[in-house]
Amino acid sequence: MSKKMEKIRGMNRKGRDSSMKQKAAVVLLVLSLSSGLASTVQSESLSGNVASSTAVSPSTAATSKTSSVTGQALPTLTLNQAVEWAQTNSYNTRTAERDVERRRMELKNAEKDLGNAFVDFIDGEYVDDNTSWRSYNSSTLSYLASKKQAQFAKDQIYFNVMKSYQSVFVAENQVKNDLEALEIAQAEEKIALAKFARGKLSEYAKNESTQARSQAQQTVEQGKIALQKSRDALNFLMGQPNGTAYEMVDRPVYKEPKKLDIELHIQQLTDMNPNLWKLEDSIKTSELNVRYFDFNNGAGAYDLAKMDVDTAKEELDKGQKDFAESLRNLYATVKENQKKYVQLEESLRTAKEALELSRKKWDRGLIIEMELKNNQLKVNQIERQMEELAIELDQNEYTLNKPWST
Repeated sequence: MSKKMEKIRGMNRKGRDSSMKQKAAVVLLVLSLSSGLASTVQSESLSGNVASSTAVSPSTAATSKTSSVTGQALPTLTLNQAVEWAQTNSYNTRTAERDVERRRMELKNAEKDLGNAFVDFIDGEYVDDNTSWRSYNSSTLSYLASKKQAQFAKDQIYFNVMKSYQSVFVAENQVKNDLEALEIAQAEEKIALAKFARGKLSEYAKNESTQARSQAQQTVEQGKIALQKSRDALNFLMGQPNGTAYEMVDRPVYKEPKKLDIELHIQQLTDMNPNLWKLEDSIKTSELNVRYFDFNNGAGAYDLAKMDVDTAKEELDKGQKDFAESLRNLYATVKENQKKYVQLEESLRTAKEALELSRKKWDRGLIIEMELKNNQLKVNQIERQMEELAIELDQNEYTLNKPWST
């Protein structure tokens, strides 16, 4: 009789283990889907900004050379190369990846513990051990959250590198503007000195011209320092020594953005936002505390646990509303910048017409060369303004698709 009972218990134990494994698998799938894990692929395809690239070490950077604004030959650097180096150098990225592995191991151990949990057989049904299931559910949430955090860290690195990379263009443009302004100041000083020598200009006016040229020179030097600071900010992200300079080859080009249904876009991003995932996980954790509540702690503590669920839901609701409003404001900024770009295109057309007219007048000796230089400077400055606005729009687009990365 005893052997028969042992045989029955053995069969029941095998059935119990199989049932638990199936239940654990279902729990993992449900929590994965409800936590937005399945939307990761949608997130990556939606952005379209994070391009995959082959890792390139700093010592094997592209060997082609170009000429920098200061005339120095520099090795080229693509945005993808900069991102690769920064990802490798990032403490946050490495930490996030280690945390994913740690959470994965914790989940695996929690799953094993399900098969070792104490159970009882009452009225033809198994009574599971709540502590083991609570640990398994909690480990599942932690593992899924760590995977989202790892992707979140990569998105942040990409955006930070993109901003730093493109800030070099802005600094270069400023140096170009300063050099052109210096050229004009030098020409004006030359004219002033010639007039002063012939007694056609006062010493005060001559000194003013000299001072303006000196100030222009100082501005150029300050601009070069600011340019190197921009490069060093990128060097810091990439783990390169200060003073290292590259020629940035991925200059943003203006593209008219596609029409966007902002409300539908908000709905899609709400399901993908890792910051909102954290709030959703907080709700799930609070619900687990209620579901597996230890009533030895008293009824009052149980009421508090239920209040935590309501509080977590309110925080999620507020987070979703704030997120939606921030996206609407960003979209309004994008549309405003698009209008500015169109206005700059018109200004450029007018400036080029004035430049062409001044060229014809100068060829016939009707104007001095200084007027021609000033008109050329206006064209150059507008073109640089357009490039900088294209940079801003490029960053706006990335932020609009992955707002959690900024």
